Amino acid sequence: MTRKTYCGNLLWQSGLTPLVLASLLSLYSVAAPAPRLAFQVYAVRDMCEKDFVGTLKAAKAMGYEGVETGRFYGLDAKGLKAACDEAGLELVALQLYPHNLTEPQLAKTIRFCKECGCKRINVAWYKGSAENPNDWQLLVNVLNHAAEVCAKEGISIAYHNHDHEFRIRFDGKCVWDWLWAKDGGDELRQVTATPRFSDHVLQELDCGNCVLGGGDPVQCVKDHPHRNPTVHIMPAIESVKCKMESEKCRAGNCMCAPSPGKCGVGSAADRADWPRILPALVADGVEWLVVKPTAHPGSIEDLKASYSYLKGLN
Repeated sequence: MTRKTYCGNLLWQSGLTPLVLASLLSLYSVAAPAPRLAFQVYAVRDMCEKDFVGTLKAAKAMGYEGVETGRFYGLDAKGLKAACDEAGLELVALQLYPHNLTEPQLAKTIRFCKECGCKRINVAWYKGSAENPNDWQLLVNVLNHAAEVCAKEGISIAYHNHDHEFRIRFDGKCVWDWLWAKDGGDELRQVTATPRFSDHVLQELDCGNCVLGGGDPVQCVKDHPHRNPTVHIMPAIESVKCKMESEKCRAGNCMCAPSPGKCGVGSAADRADWPRILPALVADGVEWLVVKPTAHPGSIEDLKASYSYLKGLN
């Protein structure tokens, strides 16, 4: 598959609006490589607990070129860089919680990024209120500030969704759309208009969670073009959510999820329409597809099956 040349990193630092970016990027029509494949350490976290470098090397041997992680297994920043270098993987991004981007912690986070050689921070998780939009506005304020500070250091900030950003609705909009609304709306207006995410804040769309929440990944990238340098390719498997959240499943007494190797991207249980989604990601200029099967964190089989499936679509 071919895609437009991705110039996002440089152009985003220029502070141009998404509409202007879309116009500039439309000028480029030359062929370029398909997005590269990385994996999220969360997919094999139990294996990484036992042998982090060995697991990284196993993923590299399959063909993965990069890794995203928010778990460091006792390593400092330089140790994390050394582990990725030894495995021959590019450290694509760090997934961090919002408190790492608040002051005064932000300076330490920036220093960690520089020492491990990573230029992307993807905010991993925020479970805001389903009743009070002010709760989500606090997140907006933190990320807007952090993105402005980090841009000066050559580091980008992106927000990563789960399914609840598509299930929760404010004023008729799901939270995902509400967060990126340009006018900010008037429901929180007191003295001044209330902003949403600035142009400096990028996205890391999790396609599987989007589908599970009732959203459409293709429409998401259409609504926010060239804003996703990395995208999560997580199988949209309802039974995995049951397996993760149910006490019965955690105790090993549930057969709601298939065996290892059967819960990868494109498996029979996966509800996501990848033959439709992936071309949209390619056309948008996504740089990295970050693979994240989550059903069996003690097995690498789903990661292997996902790689084979995605390569088969190219």
